[in-house]
Amino acid sequence: MQSDIEIYVLSCPTEKIITWFEEEFSLIKKSTPSKLCTKVTINSNGHDIDVTILEKAAGKRFTSIWFESDKTPWENDISCAKQVFESLGCEVRCNFQGWEEEGNQDPDQWWRINKDEEGPFIWN
Repeated sequence: MQSDIEIYVLSCPTEKIITWFEEEFSLIKKSTPSKLCTKVTINSNGHDIDVTILEKAAGKRFTSIWFESDKTPWENDISCAKQVFESLGCEVRCNFQGWEEEGNQDPDQWWRINKDEEGPFIWN
């Protein structure tokens, strides 16, 4: 189980992400600390999970969705990315191996899911 999960969605409006949270989980609270940042708390399987949605996190078109908990319903970033792609239909990218403090992974090695393909690629 990862300590947290972070994915990036391409050209996906925050309101569409919020609607998905409302359909998939219990949305406990929502705030907008800034024009580009929305924070929500969702409940999944009895666990409250804080989520930060940050627009323009990677270039102008990518929005970061950061689940700040090890209690998410997914085993890793890739399993989360797969569900988000199926639900929202927009390209999803995530770290290929998950974050490890001491890891030897290539920081540019990512996993991409879109309507044409799924698999590892270099994002730089």
